[in-house]
Amino acid sequence: MSIKALYPLIYSLLESGLLFIAVVQLLSISSFSGSVLFLLEARKTLPRWYLATPLCIFLLLLIITNFLVYFDGKPFLDEPISTAETLWISVLALLTPCSVLFFLPSCGHDSSTKIYVVISSISSTFSIVFLSLILMEIHSSSNIEAVLLPLALYWMILMPAIGVCLLSNATMYTESGNVEEES
Repeated sequence: MSIKALYPLIYSLLESGLLFIAVVQLLSISSFSGSVLFLLEARKTLPRWYLATPLCIFLLLLIITNFLVYFDGKPFLDEPISTAETLWISVLALLTPCSVLFFLPSCGHDSSTKIYVVISSISSTFSIVFLSLILMEIHSSSNIEAVLLPLALYWMILMPAIGVCLLSNATMYTESGNVEEES
């Protein structure tokens, strides 16, 4: 039996791209909410809290471009690449440099923050190379399939690594905040 026969609703959602955009939107909205909450708490205690604002802004842009890509009316990353997809890819690639800025205000508060900065710096280097590669491919109007592997690597390995760092940082920031409040 095929997936189409077993789960017709899921298959139709997958085929339309609605499931993909729903998952991406859910992750984007939760990331945006978490970064705004961190920013609100960090501005009370960290002197350079404003360095975390670019990540919040780019996560909001990602939420908006997700809608633009879905309502574009063409298959995702199908030739020719639309302006909305170019914007989506650019915002996606610029999230990791913003994550470096996100970790910098709390650098020095605990030893693990340095690790987060290193991981996000390595990811940022890849994302900038990836962004330049994909923009060259888009403008040269060659085959977009050449950049799908770096996109998959970025999306499936580097973005979750940054997410784990953000979750760990939020957990440690909360724990250290609770220790300071009890003193």
